[in-house]
Amino acid sequence: MNKQRVDGLSPSIFRKTGLLLACLAGAYLILFLAARLYKGGASDSASVSLPIIAAIGACAILFTVSALRDSLNWLQPLVLLMMTPLPMRQHASSMFSLGAFVAAEILLYRLGFFEHRKLAKFLLSIAYFYLSEVLMGITSGISAVEIALPIIFMTIFLGFLMIVYGDKWVIYLKEPKPLLSLSKHNITKKEAEYLKALLSGNTIKGIAIDDGVKESTVRNTLARVYKKFNVPDKSALMAKCENYSIIE
Repeated sequence: MNKQRVDGLSPSIFRKTGLLLACLAGAYLILFLAARLYKGGASDSASVSLPIIAAIGACAILFTVSALRDSLNWLQPLVLLMMTPLPMRQHASSMFSLGAFVAAEILLYRLGFFEHRKLAKFLLSIAYFYLSEVLMGITSGISAVEIALPIIFMTIFLGFLMIVYGDKWVIYLKEPKPLLSLSKHNITKKEAEYLKALLSGNTIKGIAIDDGVKESTVRNTLARVYKKFNVPDKSALMAKCENYSIIE
């Protein structure tokens, strides 16, 4: 699995999602045990519950480990995909399966899994969801209607995305930033080069070394940028640009 973040997502996000998923698994385990105890804890029920308790506990541990080690972030979508068919096995709502699958797809995208051959991988993952729903539904004795509902919902949802977004596979959950045109501010090629280097985290000294010029040259060039953007200094410039998507 390709673990590269295609959108520059910080590893701290995966720490948060891993810990959140671990907490959810732990909360589910507590509620499950409480429900079993409330029913009286019969011996046959306990024998059935033991594998479920072990599976949920293992999921919570794996989510925690994946949150603490960046190299194991891929465990999060893997565990979610493994969990996808389980709710139907326990005669729970198939919407739980759908939720686990969608969460896994989002994390796989964030990890860069769909960067190459995205259509083939996407169709393969959808086929996995359909197949797991059908097989687990049949073996669990669930009605055909309950098996068909998540499949129909997923198909309609995918059709909606295809109509709305066409060949665009990235859906932005946040409001896109407004565009800031450098040409409209009369920014020269060299000024744009220094500005982009500054916004990418480089220092004035670093820019000077990379370009083989004096620091004073970089400062003077950026001073012209400050004036064109009507800001007093570097900090104000960076704060302003943070709210925009920079274009030529």
